Amino acid sequence: MTSSAVPVSAKQGEEEVTTRAEIERLTRAGKEAMKDDRQDQALFLFKKAFLLSCKLLEGRAKRMCLFNLGAAYVAAGNAKKGLKCFVKCKLMDPEDRNADMHFNIAIAYDHMEEYAKAARFYQKVVSCYSPGQGVCLGDTLLKLGYCSVSLGDTDSAASSFRQAGRAYQGAGRMEDAAVALRESANHAMHGGGSVPRAQVLDTLRECLQMCESIADPSLRGKLLNDVGLHYAELLSFCQAAECFQEALGCSLGQSSSARKRAVLLQNIGAMHNALAQYPESLQYHAEAADMYRDLQGQWQMCEGLGATHFCLGNTEQAISYYKQALTLFGKSKDASSTPRERILSKLKDVTGSKGTLQPSHSLDRNLSPSNKNPNLPKGKLG
Repeated sequence: MTSSAVPVSAKQGEEEVTTRAEIERLTRAGKEAMKDDRQDQALFLFKKAFLLSCKLLEGRAKRMCLFNLGAAYVAAGNAKKGLKCFVKCKLMDPEDRNADMHFNIAIAYDHMEEYAKAARFYQKVVSCYSPGQGVCLGDTLLKLGYCSVSLGDTDSAASSFRQAGRAYQGAGRMEDAAVALRESANHAMHGGGSVPRAQVLDTLRECLQMCESIADPSLRGKLLNDVGLHYAELLSFCQAAECFQEALGCSLGQSSSARKRAVLLQNIGAMHNALAQYPESLQYHAEAADMYRDLQGQWQMCEGLGATHFCLGNTEQAISYYKQALTLFGKSKDASSTPRERILSKLKDVTGSKGTLQPSHSLDRNLSPSNKNPNLPKGKLG
């Protein structure tokens, strides 16, 4: 009786099937770990998958595993190792024009703060996407915009943010569109000044249109307040007042803090002051003053009330409020001397009758969204 041996080629085939199945299992588990922000576990799983893929003769699985390993390294905070993985992937197929590969390389450079290189790869990604990939295009343009900000190129940043807003709008992502357009207006205004005022106003109008579709009252209120601040900087006080008023309406019935509502009331009062509507300004400032509990808010309100009373001809009340503002500012331990000097100058105008006090429309910006680049995204997986 003779035993028949399994052919070597058949045995190798079985081992390869088993290896591929294990790679697929590890890859699925790694993606789940990445999704749940278990970065160390994802890195462990993708490393195992990659080591197994090295046993296969065919290189496609190895390339995919190396790609995923690179994304895991970046997500775990080791962008340099991640970049090495992506470069090796690229060398395995130099002709590949995969948008995800370029995106991951850009993210790695972004994490390493090599913004010029990151921007170059983000631009390659933008050229890869079709019009139907609006969300991916918007995400990439947003990242490109923040890279441009880091490089000091605010005009390019404003352009990228505006394109991102329109890409998100085309994809039906109105919240993201509004945020991107707000960023565009902000950097267009505070850049080199080469963006025409009319274009900034157009961008703000587009942002307001997107805000109409935002269901979250908290986000909508923040954006409306911020757009109002931009209108105020452009001396478009009527539009600014409308934005602040609408933002105040968004806070009704919400768990907004008294300070947030006070900020909006103060901003509305400042706009009425700028428009020489002093009784209305006084009403909003007084209502805001009743809500403030912190020293910074209190001295800002007293300064605003002082300016409004002076414009109304109530000299004694103006002096009293300016003095209160100085006292509260001293207690606030604010490191800047600029507010104190400004209040003293206004007080001197009142007490000495040396010239006309200009209506104050200083605004509280504490509701403004941050201009910083939000948390960098994870790399994309294969």
